[in-house]
Amino acid sequence: MDAPIPVHIGLVGHIDHGKTELARALSEKVFTAGLDRHPQAKKRGITIDLGFTMFNLGNFLVTLVDAPGHADLIRSVVAGANIIDAAILVVAADEGPKIQTGEHIVVLKSMGITNICVALTKCDLVGEKSQKKVASQMRDIFKSIGMKSIDIVPLSAKTGYGLEALREVLLNTLKPKTRLVDGSFLLPIDHAFSVRGHGTVATGTILSGSISLGDSIELMPQGTTTKLRAIQTFGVGRESARAGDRVGFNIPDIKSEIISRGNYLCSPGSMKKTSHLVVRIERNALYKGRISKEMTVSATVGMPTVTAKLIPFVVETEKNLIIHESTSSIFDALLLLQHEIAVQHETKVLLLRTDLPPNSMRIIGSGYVINFDGDIPLHKKRVRYGHITRIREDDVLVEGLVSNKEAALKLRDSPVRTTQDISGVIKMPFGTRGVLSVVFDQEVNLGEKVIFEQFVEVKISND
Repeated sequence: MDAPIPVHIGLVGHIDHGKTELARALSEKVFTAGLDRHPQAKKRGITIDLGFTMFNLGNFLVTLVDAPGHADLIRSVVAGANIIDAAILVVAADEGPKIQTGEHIVVLKSMGITNICVALTKCDLVGEKSQKKVASQMRDIFKSIGMKSIDIVPLSAKTGYGLEALREVLLNTLKPKTRLVDGSFLLPIDHAFSVRGHGTVATGTILSGSISLGDSIELMPQGTTTKLRAIQTFGVGRESARAGDRVGFNIPDIKSEIISRGNYLCSPGSMKKTSHLVVRIERNALYKGRISKEMTVSATVGMPTVTAKLIPFVVETEKNLIIHESTSSIFDALLLLQHEIAVQHETKVLLLRTDLPPNSMRIIGSGYVINFDGDIPLHKKRVRYGHITRIREDDVLVEGLVSNKEAALKLRDSPVRTTQDISGVIKMPFGTRGVLSVVFDQEVNLGEKVIFEQFVEVKISND
């Protein structure tokens, strides 16, 4: 008999729309902060952390990732989106879509999750007319972002109505994902805790590679290497695991107190730690705010989320030129992170404005890491303007770019151009007052403006 195929389904949606109740109704086993076991979750009556539960569905072993719906906890939704293959968007039939409903859809699409079905919950509280109205609203929302075909399943976790229909939809739409089994081992940690008599246990979903008992693994960004003592999947011990598996690792030589969500277990030497990233971002079309120099953003890079300073730039004459504001649909930027994280090339990135009110679109855009190799040189452009005062047989004289001979000497062989985009080269000073001899490659006119551009390297700190 073939082993079940692991798939990971996110449960997302607005607060109090019934995600946790649905997870409880579907699941067979509950693990690592599943179903609101966190003390604050019980006190406040809301999900505040990622919860993990499991059930079997045909040939699939399904892990449900229950993400918080509260606006203040959007970072956990983004973290969960990094490890799922598909999603159930929960919308209450008695309330309909809310602000966080739309925000969660944008997060899923930004992270490449397009296999989404809608669970229309709490149908025991409203009639068929209200259910159809909410279903129509959801179809319109998905159409507006280019996702025209979605399944909508009316149900009630309380009575059990519709649960079999939801399982049937999932069974028909879930597809085994191509896993990077041959790559370097990589597991983002979502929980870590200590078990009496065993020591530290770290849990997560393997994104790439494979691993066996006794293998060496590295905790990043801490850089600590240890041996893997035990592996479990939902309470069942195993000798090895591979990409796609949901696992718990026993790593007793590392204290659980030094591990945070967003740390990684990986093949030794396969990741680097950095606080400087160059990212390529596709702007979220629904985001109406500015993307400006040195704005503070919440950056999710893979699993971890960290506060960062954003510096948009464009490449001009092979220089990274800082711009004060980007209006492009796709832009490059330097992220200066408040602390170091572990990263690889092409790690997914999502940028968020947590300073904006939750009733506005806070997701700036998403993309991937393109560079993290040390300090990234950035430049600003200084522009000086002069004008042509005399046209001679072999050159022209230009005034206004500099004020003295010493400054003029520093500009020898520098390129200039006119406002008509005719190129020239500064040859030498003429006299002592900063007049310059310039040779242009085409005919120019007396009095025409001359532009000199200089790139100056800029140092920007993380502070």
